[in-house]
Amino acid sequence: MADTILQQQDCAPGLTLFDIAWDDVLFAKVLPLLSLRDLFNFRCCSRLSKHFVDSGFQRMRVLNLSGNNDRFIERSFRVVSRNSGNIRTVNLAKCNWLQDELLTSFLQCNSRITRINLSECANITSTSLQPIIIDCKNLSVLKLAHCNWLTIGAMEALTLHHSKIQELDISYCNSLNERCILVFLLNCRQLHTLSLAYLPSVTDNLLYSIAKNTKEMRHLNVIGCQMVTDRGIGALSLYCKSLESLMVRDCPLVTERSLSLLRGRVFIDRPRNYQHQPPMAPNRGFPRLFLQV
Repeated sequence: MADTILQQQDCAPGLTLFDIAWDDVLFAKVLPLLSLRDLFNFRCCSRLSKHFVDSGFQRMRVLNLSGNNDRFIERSFRVVSRNSGNIRTVNLAKCNWLQDELLTSFLQCNSRITRINLSECANITSTSLQPIIIDCKNLSVLKLAHCNWLTIGAMEALTLHHSKIQELDISYCNSLNERCILVFLLNCRQLHTLSLAYLPSVTDNLLYSIAKNTKEMRHLNVIGCQMVTDRGIGALSLYCKSLESLMVRDCPLVTERSLSLLRGRVFIDRPRNYQHQPPMAPNRGFPRLFLQV
């Protein structure tokens, strides 16, 4: 056996890693196993390794830099932006180094993005959303939690250009009002996951609109929405038959009277309150709810 191996080595002298099929093996099987740090270390080895890694960036589909604030990450991101063009999913949450110029350049090169997370990116503005709004026509997931720079105008522009968004997170975006969120919901009927945590503008009016117009809603987060009451939750229980989870922690006006209508078929983040409370009477069509929609 040893003699056979030696004969094979003699027949194929000088073989290197790069002699393995790039598309079928290296790009498909090896590259996904390497971290971004590994890729850049390997990129520094030779001209051929640099060409190999840059070609790999062109085939990259997922970029996850969430919480990565290393000293050289900004320079690395510029290299990825310059060489990529087919990224579909990008997570840049909590990237303190990210600025408008960097993000805009990246988005202009990757207009096929379908999922993007910019939550807690404090050093960008709504200007950087323009490529997302105008060019990313296949966008289905948008996460902008803790983005105080998200303005009503940006939300209206997003509503104008996108109707296929299925998942939206605008928690803690205190600059938004209920009307711009309502108009967005009326335009995005495919929405099934929505997070509105700690938005002071959210009231029963908005929940009633969700119940009537977004019947496919499966996951709803209204944690900390102080104006939400049993009336809004009751509307959800009546119309949202596909609802799977409801987050209502820190909603003092929501009681077991309405939550009991959902328990058993919907996950609720609040345990059952066993104190005696009169059950909420069935209300066909909610004739007593004077809600503006």
